[in-house]
Amino acid sequence: MAKTETLHMRIDADLKSNAEYLLNQLGMSTTEAVSIFLRQVILNRGLPFDVKLPKYNEETEKAMKEAREISKNGKGFKDIDSLFEELEK
Repeated sequence: MAKTETLHMRIDADLKSNAEYLLNQLGMSTTEAVSIFLRQVILNRGLPFDVKLPKYNEETEKAMKEAREISKNGKGFKDIDSLFEELEK
């Protein structure tokens, strides 16, 4: 049997639980999944998937652009009451 090492890491509890639930449905343990991941890192000589910023849908892109424009033009509200006053106009 191959010599093994122990890997200790901290991970978000919900992330761990959700991943373990799905991996269990696939019939594998977290240890097996991590081993597969690390083998793929070696085979790919890097991460086995693209790491990039998410592409947002058109509606989200428009909302973000609008928010940047509002921010540039200096229109803002000093507090929530001022916001609601403007909305009621």
